[in-house]
Amino acid sequence: MNETIRNELAAFRFGLIASVVQRQLQPGERYALLREIAKQRYTIPGSERSTVSVRSLERYLQAYEEKGFEGLKPQVREKKGSLQNQDPEILKRAIELRKELPSRSVEQVIRILELEEKVPVGVLKPRTLSRYFQEMGWSKKDLYRAVKKEFRHFEHDTPNDCWQADTQHTLYLPDPKNPDKRKKAYLIAIIDDHSRRIMHAEFFMEERYPRLERCVQKAVLRYGVPNLFFCDNGSVYSAKQFQIMCARMGTKLIHAKPYSPESKGKIEKFFQFIDSSFTGEANLLINQGKLTTLKQLNDYFRSWLEAYDNRVHRSTKQTPKKRYEAKVDHTRHLPAEILKDIFLWEEDRTVRKTAIIELEGNRCVLQGKSTQDCNEKIHKLASLIYLVIS
Repeated sequence: MNETIRNELAAFRFGLIASVVQRQLQPGERYALLREIAKQRYTIPGSERSTVSVRSLERYLQAYEEKGFEGLKPQVREKKGSLQNQDPEILKRAIELRKELPSRSVEQVIRILELEEKVPVGVLKPRTLSRYFQEMGWSKKDLYRAVKKEFRHFEHDTPNDCWQADTQHTLYLPDPKNPDKRKKAYLIAIIDDHSRRIMHAEFFMEERYPRLERCVQKAVLRYGVPNLFFCDNGSVYSAKQFQIMCARMGTKLIHAKPYSPESKGKIEKFFQFIDSSFTGEANLLINQGKLTTLKQLNDYFRSWLEAYDNRVHRSTKQTPKKRYEAKVDHTRHLPAEILKDIFLWEEDRTVRKTAIIELEGNRCVLQGKSTQDCNEKIHKLASLIYLVIS
């Protein structure tokens, strides 16, 4: 077995476990994710098999934790080389950057070297550095190669024909109430099916319906109204209020079948790209104490998202921004006064004998059919809520 095949197999194996090794999961969550990975069918390099067992995935994880990428190769054999035309100090620093964060792409490593003024801009080519990484056992070639799926590929013809939405559990930030502990951050993202442009994406410290509504509202105000909303089956996306909101917009709401990630291919691919090019860098900053708050995380993510928007997509051969803007005339917009009514939040509440109602964990004192003595949080929600008093 030559080195190329060994690297392809190692890259394939890492692609299987990447979503596990790059997240902090509880044992139960980890095993559940491995089971979902094992349910899929794959094109395995050099093999006629199309499935991988949970036990094999566990062995890959153990090998990666012990020896990194090299441990995923089917046999141990060193074959190192050198590129004499490059400064040894530059190559040494490149290896340090890759070892510091194995998920870094070749382009990211080169960009860091250029920013550090280790190498002039444009001198070190990705192909040269990629070959060096392969010789030194730190190759990322085909790390996230597209897996051949057994379903029909589909794509909507124009922007806003279909939006896909889902939530990714990907990062842990220091808990504001207890800095010694970390708290999960949830990324809610909405992607346009035709262009792959991100309509809106934002991190929150909780996954609740008001957070989803905030994302949809920002997306609609900026880009218009989708004809179809294709969402996950989670409770947030199945909320009654979300169904009402979509109906008001004239948007058809469809939920994906359980345990069928291929049906949400666009948003899943986006999350995979986040794992490979954003999550690792963000985790490094978190561990270094340079990124500690939700605001800092979202500011950093917005900068990354701008670069994504102007990056040529492998499937469309266009940037998401240009592909969206090419047919922007097909999008549907609603007047501001109509949108204001669409995002009003309707809730039924029964008034207690003490003339108190509860809303989102807050208490309001009623006088007639109006609220008084409400705390600041209720006042912020007041413009979004219809109170049906009974």
